[in-house]
Amino acid sequence: MKISEYLLQTLEQNGVTHIFGNPGTTELPLVKACEQRKKLKYVVALSEVSAVPMADGYARAHRSLGVVNLHVAPGLGNGMGTLYTAGIAGTPLLVLVGGQDRRFLHTNPILWGPVEKMAGAVCKAVFVLNTSFDAAANIRRALRTAMTPPYGPVALICPPDLLETDISEKPSTVTPAALAALDKNQVGAYAKFLSGAKKPAIIAAEDVHWDSSGASAELEKLATALGAPVYAAPYTGVLPISSASPAYAGYLPPSLKQVADRLTPHDALLFVGGRGLRNTLYSEAHLPQRKAWLGHDASAQAPGGDDGEYTLATVTNLKTSLAAITAALGKRKTKSKPARAPLDLPARDARVLHPTLAIHALLKKFGHAMWIDESGLSTSDVRQWMQLKAGEYLINGSGGIGWGLAASVGAAIARGTGKNARQIVAVIGDGSALYASEALWTAEHQGAKILLVILSNRRYATLNEAASRLAGGPLQSFTIEPPVIDFSGLAKLYDWRYLAASTEIQMDAAIASLGANLAKNTLLELKLDPALKPVTASRHF
Repeated sequence: MKISEYLLQTLEQNGVTHIFGNPGTTELPLVKACEQRKKLKYVVALSEVSAVPMADGYARAHRSLGVVNLHVAPGLGNGMGTLYTAGIAGTPLLVLVGGQDRRFLHTNPILWGPVEKMAGAVCKAVFVLNTSFDAAANIRRALRTAMTPPYGPVALICPPDLLETDISEKPSTVTPAALAALDKNQVGAYAKFLSGAKKPAIIAAEDVHWDSSGASAELEKLATALGAPVYAAPYTGVLPISSASPAYAGYLPPSLKQVADRLTPHDALLFVGGRGLRNTLYSEAHLPQRKAWLGHDASAQAPGGDDGEYTLATVTNLKTSLAAITAALGKRKTKSKPARAPLDLPARDARVLHPTLAIHALLKKFGHAMWIDESGLSTSDVRQWMQLKAGEYLINGSGGIGWGLAASVGAAIARGTGKNARQIVAVIGDGSALYASEALWTAEHQGAKILLVILSNRRYATLNEAASRLAGGPLQSFTIEPPVIDFSGLAKLYDWRYLAASTEIQMDAAIASLGANLAKNTLLELKLDPALKPVTASRHF
């Protein structure tokens, strides 16, 4: 069979059902072969800028490997920003990169480029189909590497002339390397570390979501046994524990100083996953508590600078290890209380639309949905009032923007597009929504039913919040008017239903008109007064 057919059958045998991509001439053999498959679907995006987040959002929502196809050097370049995001968030992605035809590479043809070096900057490993002799082996190696923790994008460069070459190998299931559980002595050491603390706390990251079939339930059991709060580490890309759990203490802010202040009452910190705390603006602080770590990536760094290394640190299977630690703790007399402090909502004002009230109303209506959040300053408001299951809240994780809208399309495809499809809600800032708005076409083309909420304050409000701290006040450069962007035109362009509201009464009516599960892709534009800040805006940096 041709190498292209071998590649696709191997993907099928390893559970892959979708490839997202923006193909070009060098991908024609792959797309042609894909169209002849019944189990594998090629989802066309109108740019690589949206194709990568779609595959990333699909992988996170489906908790499985995502596959994206990028077009040679220019296409890979277009996708590198969001491949960076996938790497930071630890999403398992197989990146099929088109390589130019090897028969005339010596002429420096159009589209040629140093794709291995480019991919190496944002992928944890790069493999190349060099000859018919190594093609099958390198396909399996790339797939195994992508499916083995610590997760991240893995590139496989596929020259089109080689994809058309015949080989005799037969496709097979790949067995990724598995992480072992803690042994008896290690379990005892972690149990002793935690039982010796008066007020322990747990800081969890994406590894919890990706571990086996998910380790969030065991994480919650451990927290309950300890009477300890569970904080999501800053910028954690997938909610690691149900936000309805009494143990959920919210996301830590991306400021080491604020993290230290929040964790001051605790005398021992158990980090579950992650490579360290992702901070935004520089601040000095100390975390003198005893610290331990469990996770997938041995490059994890203890936070707090000179405040000491981890007392314990082990690369391990989290689900089985957390369960073993909980069992070793035995019955403990703990007093659990809700870890999230309640906040009062602002007063309603019939003349304006407060961003916090808007978020609260949407969460009340769509608390059953999966949420993709790239709402800027309103993000902390979402986290304050959401009551979502573990894994049902996604953010980009890298701090960049332009990921969320396209990722919501991938998540919608992962959760099905029929009558029983899971409702997807994407809350996106107006500036962020412009990065990959062409993803709206793919959503409509694939029959998704997304609720896209655009918070329109005609500002890069997040940057102005930072400017208020670093530059003495908001900057005119971060104002995106005039002209005022007409999102109704964007909805019409891609055949989405359009709703808008600029007051509380209008918003109530718009939300009331929406069913619990939408019958059509809908763009709801909430026109906000830029002078009104979300209640929790101070937590953003």
